[in-house]
Amino acid sequence: MCLQGIRGSESDAQNKMRENFKMMWEQHPNFGRNSILWEEWWRQVVKLTLQDHLPVGADTRSLGNTLINDFKTSKCWDVAAGSDTLLQIIKKKGIAIGVISNSDPRLYDILQNLGLSKYFDFILTSYDCGFSKPDSRIFQEALLRCKEITKASESLHIGDDLEKDYIGARESGWHALLISNNETKIPPAKDHVFANIDLLSIAISQNKLKLV
Repeated sequence: MCLQGIRGSESDAQNKMRENFKMMWEQHPNFGRNSILWEEWWRQVVKLTLQDHLPVGADTRSLGNTLINDFKTSKCWDVAAGSDTLLQIIKKKGIAIGVISNSDPRLYDILQNLGLSKYFDFILTSYDCGFSKPDSRIFQEALLRCKEITKASESLHIGDDLEKDYIGARESGWHALLISNNETKIPPAKDHVFANIDLLSIAISQNKLKLV
């Protein structure tokens, strides 16, 4: 969609997006799961973010619908470098793989459109579950979705957010690894942290890291 007459900088819009996302999450947690339709949740984020940047009378609802649909596709998503290799290495070891994500229902389409669905034995969104990371209940639900693993102590979560992914998993009884190059936001256990996915793949393929 081509928009004419946009005012302000890209960084201004990005900052407002973060602010409005946070505000909407506080008012209508988990993409409005228990209060409004998730599509309307995102329309409101778009409207609040762009209302000061678009011409008077601009159709933010149509824009919101377009963005909602575009963000199901590879137009707006890239596969993180090294992800395919890591997933292939783990899959070849015969280990069940799932996704636990603080996401709305579009995640199924996104993973399919990016060619990643084939790797996963289950996909669990916070919207479907009703709880979002770091809440231990979403990790408990993941165990119910995985036929091969039934114990938290046999499970490993890999993520890039210290609080939601690493601490949330650890406090739920899971093992956890963190992908992060931010030295100010890493756990004390340095061997649980990898600067990028490629380094994690190397550690697993060379048997320097036991997955569980």
